[in-house]
Amino acid sequence: MELDRSLKARHLTMISVGGVIGAGFFLGAGAAIARTGPSVVLAYLAGGIITLFIMVLLAEMAVAKPVSGSFEHYARIAFGPWCGFMTGWTYWLAFLIGPASEAIAAGTFLNMWFPGVPVWLFCLVIASSMTVINMVGVHFFGEVEFWLSLVKVVALLAFIVAGCYSLGLDTASPARISNFTDNGSFFAAGIPGFLGAMLMVIFSFGGTEAIGTAAGESEDPQRDIPKTLRGTVVRILLLYVGSLTVLLFILPWQQAGISSSPYVEATGILGGDIARNMMNFVVLTAALSCIDTGVYATSRMLHAMATEGYFPAWFARLHPAHKTPNNAILASSLVLFTGVIIAILSPDAYVILAGISGFGFLFTWLMIALSQPAMRQLALRDGTLLYRAPAAHIIQPVTVVLIVLVMAGQFFTDGGDITLLTVLAWLSIASAYYCFVVRKKLQRRHTDEKSHAE
Repeated sequence: MELDRSLKARHLTMISVGGVIGAGFFLGAGAAIARTGPSVVLAYLAGGIITLFIMVLLAEMAVAKPVSGSFEHYARIAFGPWCGFMTGWTYWLAFLIGPASEAIAAGTFLNMWFPGVPVWLFCLVIASSMTVINMVGVHFFGEVEFWLSLVKVVALLAFIVAGCYSLGLDTASPARISNFTDNGSFFAAGIPGFLGAMLMVIFSFGGTEAIGTAAGESEDPQRDIPKTLRGTVVRILLLYVGSLTVLLFILPWQQAGISSSPYVEATGILGGDIARNMMNFVVLTAALSCIDTGVYATSRMLHAMATEGYFPAWFARLHPAHKTPNNAILASSLVLFTGVIIAILSPDAYVILAGISGFGFLFTWLMIALSQPAMRQLALRDGTLLYRAPAAHIIQPVTVVLIVLVMAGQFFTDGGDITLLTVLAWLSIASAYYCFVVRKKLQRRHTDEKSHAE
């Protein structure tokens, strides 16, 4: 039984949007601004360029070989089963820690309206709802994600328009260019602060690659995935960089933080309490959308890895009617509650989780970039190279260098040592699991298949 191929181009576009424009941007932008000041615009522009390069390389591979496991599958073909396992398993962790932090963020946004309700109760309701949505069927998930994502895209565009109007035509508005230029250094904390902000930026962009995991359920990957790529370019240049620039014209950067979304505060400055509450609703919707996409992408990754023998076959089972990997969905949804536990243990839970998730995305992106040359050679041999990444011979090595620089930069940032130690521990545990459990299982399966063939 195969996964249901009923996702349309508009679904793929909004899945990509849903994975990116969540609380990681609406709330995480505050942490990034606090670390580097106005230069955060350059940080998001650099992050957008890296993301765009990754999308171009991934689109070529996803069109040539549209499978649900996507880049885990490509890394396995290019470098062997260990690399495939580490890529898929690290991505699974990164994309689930992200939604776990989104659950904390959702609690932060809801606390604005219901200060007496504990965060864990919000997380319980959110996790349960996202589980049901993903289990009903992929087309239903695609429709829900389409409308949730549409809300935040329209809201960001409206914010940009309102900010530009306030800056240019409303003489009584507090929005002014001096808010961007007259509040300290452009690089507020120097290069270390800029590099520290880059990890939050990568966390914000993490999720764009979700269209790779959706390729196996696309009606027409050759047509839809490159089309989604073009939409991503517009989103990166306009929604992120454009809205952040407008934000810094309205809100002095020293006032940004993670106690609330800077977008909520800036909208309140422009339009008062009603506008603030409307934007808070939009930001809450964005968090729900990102959690929804996170459960979708990670459940498909877990399903694909179980199908390939990395995990028990129980995770590979599909619902007979909906053709959804419900066991994998349930397992992925349960991880959402880790955010509640960490929130109880640390007041900096959001930043810690976002940093770990951002590094996990960086690792996944590095493997995507490294896999592309080998996958292109395979596609040329098989005659499946239906979409060529433009200037791949330049983009691929540049992407690898940029990602390595961002990774290395964490040695010089505050809190970077915690992130690196956590990621190192994760990679060590995952490698040990592969060596002592997965490798033996794969060897037994290979022996069984060989004996059956004989």
